[in-house]
Amino acid sequence: MDFIFGGNNRDCTNKEQILAKVRSAILEKDENHFSDINLQDDTWIPFKEEDGNEFTFIERFKENGGIFMYFESMENFKEALQQFVIENNWLPLLTTSHEIKEILSDSGIALSDDYRDSERRKNVSLITCECMIAQTGSIVISDACAGSVAAYSFADTLLILARPSQFVSKLKDIFPLLRERYKESTPKNISIISGPSQSTAIENKLTIGAIGCKQIALFLVE
Repeated sequence: MDFIFGGNNRDCTNKEQILAKVRSAILEKDENHFSDINLQDDTWIPFKEEDGNEFTFIERFKENGGIFMYFESMENFKEALQQFVIENNWLPLLTTSHEIKEILSDSGIALSDDYRDSERRKNVSLITCECMIAQTGSIVISDACAGSVAAYSFADTLLILARPSQFVSKLKDIFPLLRERYKESTPKNISIISGPSQSTAIENKLTIGAIGCKQIALFLVE
């Protein structure tokens, strides 16, 4: 299953502010084999402050198998999404996110919140996220921002809308952010996604999307 690129989007490598930071070489991997790992130390995964949250996240998110796309405006995003929906036959586009429904209310894109339609060949779900973790290239999602657990647990293709203000540096930054955002009403279900699901349960072969979503795409919108 291929994700078709098109429309008025601009890939992350075309973003002028990020271009200067994006290097063709992958960051040098840490050769430490975890013998002295301290999970309380936030440097257990290498993180270079000078690279910035945006570059570090994009690089590691792509390494994890995610698709990253950048849009200069919400209008550009909606125009591109309309084209993606048609080209990939994402009808209807699934969402339980109140924010997504409001954003797309004037887009003409058919939406549904029924994730259990047995006649549908593929569930393509669009949600928002809590934040993006540069350290791991992961995305934090919850039932609060997605509108339901089904929105990300029943998706074959998971599309995530994010804004530049949602980058955080490290894993340890998540919970202070959520406590500040939700006060005493912390979401019941919080998940950290680091790319499409991978399983070795089938004939001991690595399989993408055998259990869980097959594709994850992040749309970063200014």
